[in-house]
Amino acid sequence: MRKRPNLYTNYSTENAIFSNSTQKFWFFILTFLAVSLCFVATDYWILLISRSLTFAIGAWGINIVSGLAGQITLAHGSFIGIGVYTAAVLGGSASSSVIGLDLDMIIWLPAAGIVAALISLILAPIAVRLKGLNLALVTLAFLFICSHIFSNFISVTGGAGIGRKVAKLVLFGVNLEDGLLVGNFLLEKNQIQYLFCLFLCMFMGFGFKNIVRSRAGRAYAGIRDGDIAAEALGVNLFRYKASAFALASFYAGVGGAMASTISGGVEPGLFNLLFSILAVAIIVIGGAGTVLGPLFGAFFYIMVPGLIQYVLKITHLTESALPLNLGQIEAMVFGLCIILFLIFEPRGLWGIWFRLRNYFKAWPFSY
Repeated sequence: MRKRPNLYTNYSTENAIFSNSTQKFWFFILTFLAVSLCFVATDYWILLISRSLTFAIGAWGINIVSGLAGQITLAHGSFIGIGVYTAAVLGGSASSSVIGLDLDMIIWLPAAGIVAALISLILAPIAVRLKGLNLALVTLAFLFICSHIFSNFISVTGGAGIGRKVAKLVLFGVNLEDGLLVGNFLLEKNQIQYLFCLFLCMFMGFGFKNIVRSRAGRAYAGIRDGDIAAEALGVNLFRYKASAFALASFYAGVGGAMASTISGGVEPGLFNLLFSILAVAIIVIGGAGTVLGPLFGAFFYIMVPGLIQYVLKITHLTESALPLNLGQIEAMVFGLCIILFLIFEPRGLWGIWFRLRNYFKAWPFSY
């Protein structure tokens, strides 16, 4: 209704991606700025932002099963690994020790998510009957099983301590590994990766927002707040818990596959328990159960180490002059931030953004 933007009279208006013209305006402005950034930023910052965008996709996945549905999982890193190796087999090159089919990106990218989602359904019949600590232990056991398979399935992963090269950027038969000539302008590989990551992140983000506002999203929220009450109201616990795991794994597979193209190579030891805990920490810092929280958390996790290195660079401090190495400093800063957010702002960075937004919307009558 006019002059009442927060009053909805039908479900289609409430479920719209953009509820008003202001949101549309800022979306197009931010999209334009984000696209322009790849032409003005240095390779270092393009790399960091690209990694942040792919981490956000994976974080949206665990936000579905943990933030929306309230199910504790420690196996998210395994599904990211499944997506990475599916993409590597389908889109990578074969060698004397590993399999590679050299297929197009239009095949290996969605396949990475689909295979991860299908494998998650193997875990679903057990996981949907458990919750809390019992569910965490089952997913932890699944993580250990996957870690063992990754380390010993040499024809797919390359083996522990060795690894393999990942999928190539080949889209509709055009090899983008050496860049793309557009008129007289050469788009370099890192710029192409950035644009792919940006638009994929936008697409997956809109998908997550639609999930939140759909019947499934409301069912997930009901299961999180009280599964017995939700079941009494007609929510099929088996179906919705299984779909939450499948959707989370799909996001994990797609995000992992895209992130692997940035690194160029991957080693099985990466997908361990610490990696899964990191995914949980990202949504805790960003804001569990929110749309923008995983995006904020991913940027925070990737950008803070970059900013620490930048500060050391401009202050002319070397790692040898510090009592701790950079990895230890980054881990301590990130861990301290998790503790502070849990104590002072349980809603994470999204909670800070929410308060700031409401403050300026109500200005000058903010109290």
